[in-house]
Amino acid sequence: MCGIVGIFEYRRGTAVDPGLVRRMNDTIVHRGPDDAGYLFHGGVGLGMRRLSIIDLAGGHQPIGNETDDVQVVFNGEIYNFAALRHELEESGHTFRTHCDTEVIVHAYEEWGDECVTRFEGMFVFALLDRRRSAHGDRLLIARDHLGKKPLYYADIDGTLVFGSELKPLLLHPKVGRTLDSEALGHYLALRTIPSPLSVFREVKKLPPAHTIAVNRRGVSLRRYWDWRAHADDEMPPFDELVADVRRMIFKAVEKRLVADVPLGAFLSGGLDSSAVVAVMSRLSKGRVKTFSIGFEGPSSHNELPKARRVADHLGTDHHEIYAQPDLLELLPEFVRYADEPFAISSALPTLLLARAARKEVTVVLTGDGGDEVFGGYAQYLFERWASLLRLSPAGLDPAAIRAASALYAQLGARGVGFRRIARFLQAARRPTAGERRLAWANAPGDDDVRAVLAPGFRDGYRSTAARLEDEIDADLRRLSPEAITNAFDVLLYLPDEMLAKVDRMTMAASLEARSPLLDLALVQRLAGVAFARKIPGLGRASLKQVLRAAVGDLLPAESRNAPKWGFNVPLDPWFRGKARAFMLDHLSPERVSRRGVFDPAAVRDVLKRFDEGRADANTHIFPLLVFEVWAQQYLDH
Repeated sequence: MCGIVGIFEYRRGTAVDPGLVRRMNDTIVHRGPDDAGYLFHGGVGLGMRRLSIIDLAGGHQPIGNETDDVQVVFNGEIYNFAALRHELEESGHTFRTHCDTEVIVHAYEEWGDECVTRFEGMFVFALLDRRRSAHGDRLLIARDHLGKKPLYYADIDGTLVFGSELKPLLLHPKVGRTLDSEALGHYLALRTIPSPLSVFREVKKLPPAHTIAVNRRGVSLRRYWDWRAHADDEMPPFDELVADVRRMIFKAVEKRLVADVPLGAFLSGGLDSSAVVAVMSRLSKGRVKTFSIGFEGPSSHNELPKARRVADHLGTDHHEIYAQPDLLELLPEFVRYADEPFAISSALPTLLLARAARKEVTVVLTGDGGDEVFGGYAQYLFERWASLLRLSPAGLDPAAIRAASALYAQLGARGVGFRRIARFLQAARRPTAGERRLAWANAPGDDDVRAVLAPGFRDGYRSTAARLEDEIDADLRRLSPEAITNAFDVLLYLPDEMLAKVDRMTMAASLEARSPLLDLALVQRLAGVAFARKIPGLGRASLKQVLRAAVGDLLPAESRNAPKWGFNVPLDPWFRGKARAFMLDHLSPERVSRRGVFDPAAVRDVLKRFDEGRADANTHIFPLLVFEVWAQQYLDH
């Protein structure tokens, strides 16, 4: 696990400043504290930071082929590198190390740009091909299939600048800091910024499953894999599917146990992480080290008891972290590592958990991706219910919706159960799948987003619901409503929320996180299975039935059958208590007006609704506050 940076003067070929590349590389030292490496050749400068995981002595980068005219810097893991190495050696390639990085250069020699389709893992790499052609040196940059590893880039006036994080790009004098209106609007709706956008107009994010090829002729992007091509509506026999999935999970976990450093696992006590730890315990020789975190306060903020029950059942070497964080101290640090405005509050405990785990291990396995792959989110049921309501003779009565909305507004913090029903009815009536998906997440609608943005940014905002709809092609539209909602989660929320959170927060602690439930073969197999098979009923107990059946025998009954339990950070009590003065100061009309990004009257209204119990901190307050703290670091300084 590493981080990479680079500059390519592809038009003029002028020499790159080595000092600039080194300073860029220094900004991501947390991603790889064990080693640094550089390559300078004409108009190309590459740098990398290494967190040593495999072949500790021989994995120094850059790594080249036999003649060193193809060289690579690499961030990630190639889990099938041993099989690829054997195949390449059979074809006559000679290896000098035992690390997975070297497989990339020989695979490129053998298969060209198509080598990326052979790799199973999480990766971003930059490969320099110096074998002279009519168009000079060539650089190939690639990001893994699902977007587990990040890459930012800026293509400005014949110069390509790139890195695993945003920070190194901002050191280059050509890279400006012009806020992107569309990105800011999506941020308010999603609490993240979806690729290929970044918060700055001059910088883009390389989407998952894409490559960038660069030479004297210019820069070209190409998609090499598409999850949508595997999405289908097959109904395999349930027992056959379960047997396949169990075998594939064991294989996925086994591949991710390869390391020359200590390994452990994050354990929340939910089905996904418990399944991974259970399989690890079957495959590992010793006791698996597991790590869980909880906050002081209401039980909804504490996952320790259920994680402890799983740990006791599996006999793990369990570590509990009982966090009492000072939000005012943690927030600026969290914002710095997140790079862009990123208001996913569960990232806060992820950072604390990663730091605690790093004291014991260098690699952790996680249960991330289980909900997207196996169908674990409540919105899939909501879509099914909404579809049934729309097909009923009465349909959804507009007058009833208006009455429910009015009562919802009057109830404030009271009548929680009714508020949920009213919100469901409001969301169910939205005309497009994208609008409903945002409504299920309680996201602000387009009108609300435009109201919060300052006038100078409103015109540049494009509907977030339309942005989601762009992900749905004609083939996907023939699938069930819940399958379409799942497509949004896999294509947008997974890389730009879940995986971004895990990458940034674990890398902040110099910890590598691996996600067996996002194994490529497993993802492709489940993508083709109809949701009627994944979720056979209408109740919450139907969620993730395939995973429960595949590994349920390894788990205690309460974990096997427990409903999904998201990790809730106690933002509301924080912002009504210790952090209230901080919130009011950072979101004061004077400061908001001076910043010029949000409308002061709209922000004041959000704070008023929060005090009245009609707006929650997680959805409405936290994004505004995170942006202001981010702006202090990335705009003011």
